[in-house]
Amino acid sequence: MLTIAVDAMGGDNAPECVVDGTIQTLREVNNRLEVLLIGQEEKVQPLLDRENIQDLNLRFMHAPEVITMNDVPAIAVKTKQDSSLVRGLMLCKEKKADGFVSAGNTGALMAASLFILGRIPGVLRPTIYAYFPRIGPGLTNVVDVGANVDCKPEHLVQFAEMLTIYQRDAAGMETPLTGLLNIGEEDNKGPDLLKQTYKLLQEADRKNKINFIGNIEGNDILSSKASIIVCDGLVGNTLLKFGESIPYFLGSIFKPALEKLVTSGQLDPKAAELTGNAFKAMFQPFDVEIFGGVPFLGVDGISIVGHGRPSARALKNMIFMAEHMIEKKVNQHIAEALAEI
Repeated sequence: MLTIAVDAMGGDNAPECVVDGTIQTLREVNNRLEVLLIGQEEKVQPLLDRENIQDLNLRFMHAPEVITMNDVPAIAVKTKQDSSLVRGLMLCKEKKADGFVSAGNTGALMAASLFILGRIPGVLRPTIYAYFPRIGPGLTNVVDVGANVDCKPEHLVQFAEMLTIYQRDAAGMETPLTGLLNIGEEDNKGPDLLKQTYKLLQEADRKNKINFIGNIEGNDILSSKASIIVCDGLVGNTLLKFGESIPYFLGSIFKPALEKLVTSGQLDPKAAELTGNAFKAMFQPFDVEIFGGVPFLGVDGISIVGHGRPSARALKNMIFMAEHMIEKKVNQHIAEALAEI
């Protein structure tokens, strides 16, 4: 049985949503997993006491400290050794847990994962990716989305290689396609960093490490042109945050416009309800809770980071992502691929 350590104090809605999500998960998996919940006893235990959890594979570990969103990552990891985040990763290091899940400070989780778990041999830098909606079936991942701002060409190429392994071995994509985000499709476009990256991606393609289709532009991101879009962390994080704002922005425009049509008599309430439902369905692909969280690729262990405002549903899907990464042996496949290089 796999044991997943969960940071009860991670995220804006912690610990309530974390406890709820953990309990929902364990009730759904029918004792397939064990969860080790880590957090401040005075805040977490009362939430557990009000639930009927005697038949669940749930254990609790007290951690008196919390790494907040405002903490400086490197300093917090060193000074808050008794935090839920650090203790959870230490359990993985000591093989007392098979994976760790947190919706807390992303920078701190990355720093702690590197410091405690280390890198898979051969990995230059771990990375983090995000899911983006696309036209048609399949999935699109953008990498990097904030873990690495100052990337070298060889870093970007390795990100593509690791994500290719993930999409092929864990997501079941037969032929993941990699595109380099640039200001034009021509191979001579962009700054020197991207020109050098382009050449290295071509070389990786010749060695069958990736399937490189060349440069892609911003209008290709939501198409099905590439399943892997490579960029540095500054660009990727900007894209991610912009994408997350789209449903809220359009919803804030759509709702008063719909209400105005109903008030003026141009649209009856039933038709307005159907229209509203169609609008909500249209934005389902933007739902960040579907996947819950993503792993740090390249870290020598399973460390899953989630959105800073997770719901119980998102937390549940983060736990399932940890289980999925373990069962599909993604880290082992990355290590094997890098050993061949």
